[in-house]
Amino acid sequence: MKTNLTKSFEVPQSSNLIWNHLIDPTKIMDCVPGVSIDEKVGENHYKGKVGMKFGPMGVKYDADIFYDKVDTENKKIIISGNGVDSKGNGNAEMKMNIMLAELESGSVRLDAVMDVTVNGKIAQFGSRVIDAVSNQLFKQFVSNFSKKLAKAAE
Repeated sequence: MKTNLTKSFEVPQSSNLIWNHLIDPTKIMDCVPGVSIDEKVGENHYKGKVGMKFGPMGVKYDADIFYDKVDTENKKIIISGNGVDSKGNGNAEMKMNIMLAELESGSVRLDAVMDVTVNGKIAQFGSRVIDAVSNQLFKQFVSNFSKKLAKAAE
């Protein structure tokens, strides 16, 4: 089952502070509920865990996360990831494009477009449930990331 998600949000910090957090998985991944980085495998390759709940069912993926492209000049990042359910109940793939835009107000808008493919038991829930869970995770991420940036700006 494949779904596409498009999200945007604004933060009042400088684009340099935001960018420096986005390009460092150790600074950003802990803002995503259920995600952890366990080790750096290569220059742009990390291993970690991704866990989430879909109603009564939870999944935990052993994941590979790649920073495929980090375009500093245009403030654009492409991240991909794939994971296998640690219980062998399926797998998931994700490709995300993140773009920063400085606004006249001094804030920065982050736009993210994600393509997510889920196979196995979780796919049975359908895109409506996966979209709802993704929306909730995104809200938590925005809150966590905004708090972290505000603290770093102090």
